[in-house]
Amino acid sequence: MAIFGSAEQMYGHFGPYLQALMVDPVIGPKFVAANTSFRVNYTDPDASFVLDATKNPAVVTMGDAALGQPTELVLTMSSDDGHGFWLGKLNIPMAVARRKVKIDGPVTKLLGMLPAIAPAFAEYRKYCEEHPIGVDA
Repeated sequence: MAIFGSAEQMYGHFGPYLQALMVDPVIGPKFVAANTSFRVNYTDPDASFVLDATKNPAVVTMGDAALGQPTELVLTMSSDDGHGFWLGKLNIPMAVARRKVKIDGPVTKLLGMLPAIAPAFAEYRKYCEEHPIGVDA
């Protein structure tokens, strides 16, 4: 069974977390320094997020608005793998090799961003403690 029961639950969980990251004084500038945009299409349930780090601060778009937005990179993965990624438990190069994660666009740009994103993993673990999945605020 998937961790998230619906797209709305995913948007309610990931949306505030990602938006907080974009304005975080340490993590936000690391996204902006990457000067890229990427969409993550999640499955089971289906949901889409765009992080546009070509703007300062970076902008998060969700749902249908994210689907229509052009981006430099597109990642596709299950929502469970997305949750695992933000927990710091999903090794992206290995997940790509095993076809758990599909990437369309310059893979090297994404891989180059991963070290800069590392501080976000601890923030996500803390966020999950404060906002358990499946518990409405």
